[in-house]
Amino acid sequence: MDGKEAYEIDSKLTGQGLLDMVTGKLGLTGGAPLFSFQYADKKGNEAFLKLDKKCLSQDLNKKEVPRQLEFKAKFFPESVGDELLDPVMQQLFWKQIRAGIVDDSIYCPPELCVLFAAQAIQFEHGDFAPENAAKVVAADELPARVISQHGLTAEAWGERIVNAWQGQRGISKEAAVMDYLNIAQDLEQYGITYFEVTNKKGTRLWLGVHNLGMDVYEFNNKVTPRLGFPWNEIRNISFNDKKFTIKMVNKEATDFKFFSPRFKVNKRILALCVGNHQHFVRRRHAQAAGELVEEDRGTLEAKLRRTKEQLLAIRRDLDAVKDVSKETPEDKAYAAQQAAGMDKFKTMKKAQSGDAARRVEDFENLEDTEC
Repeated sequence: MDGKEAYEIDSKLTGQGLLDMVTGKLGLTGGAPLFSFQYADKKGNEAFLKLDKKCLSQDLNKKEVPRQLEFKAKFFPESVGDELLDPVMQQLFWKQIRAGIVDDSIYCPPELCVLFAAQAIQFEHGDFAPENAAKVVAADELPARVISQHGLTAEAWGERIVNAWQGQRGISKEAAVMDYLNIAQDLEQYGITYFEVTNKKGTRLWLGVHNLGMDVYEFNNKVTPRLGFPWNEIRNISFNDKKFTIKMVNKEATDFKFFSPRFKVNKRILALCVGNHQHFVRRRHAQAAGELVEEDRGTLEAKLRRTKEQLLAIRRDLDAVKDVSKETPEDKAYAAQQAAGMDKFKTMKKAQSGDAARRVEDFENLEDTEC
């Protein structure tokens, strides 16, 4: 996310060896346990390099010269303040999340997109100065979806971003990055990797794998989970060809089974689930041992109040020029959640509520007419 670097890779170098080379170059003395190298295989599917395997023995696109790898987060922290302590790592992770918000792969409501743009500019330029106002380019800072939904010129967007930027005065570059990430980690699509799956009926659904578990989404709504299974309920995950079988900690519970058509993708689903589960267990052990830090509650609440007030003002302004006919399914799903007083964690908890056997049964009964 910070530029390009060329490396010679011999036949013996493992993914971990390459990771050590890159983190050393970046000055990350503590390593990068959440990071790996993303690449596109010969069929264009995204995958991550296996760190315990030799780089050149993996399914990289051999026709690609030089081979392109992206140093990116494979796993996501539950609390950025607890786990991203190195300033370099904070900035690399922030740039990845920022790119996801701007390209709309991480859904973000319009008012928050404007605030994020202001925080990004605060990081890049520091406190507002009139001579830097012309450097604000809305198309570089906002998702195309947000720009198209509102009747504003590029200059008018720039003015709104600059107004929000002025509200960041006095905030250090490092604090602007962490403020951004502390808000972004509560977005509905933060840290979720989606895979298309089906139930026994052949209903097309999304499986979302993340740091707290796995959720099932209707095919036209990747914002609000329909069903969920937290890691602490799951005992074992395996697959045989196209069929995945999830066994629960409660051995009396029904197995959760779903289908995914491609063997290589299925290996990636399994690896992502196993890795997320391992990080989940490690975090719970750290919590039990009191090893995680917590921001002063009063400071945090003051920040949240200030942020909510700023977002409300931006939303009122944007609502006056919004074309509701251009709302996407994600916009509508997010608005429905907000109207019901729900947020990411409330909807996730609701999806995971009740007996696991009932959730498995509900999954089996989902049909295309519902999705």
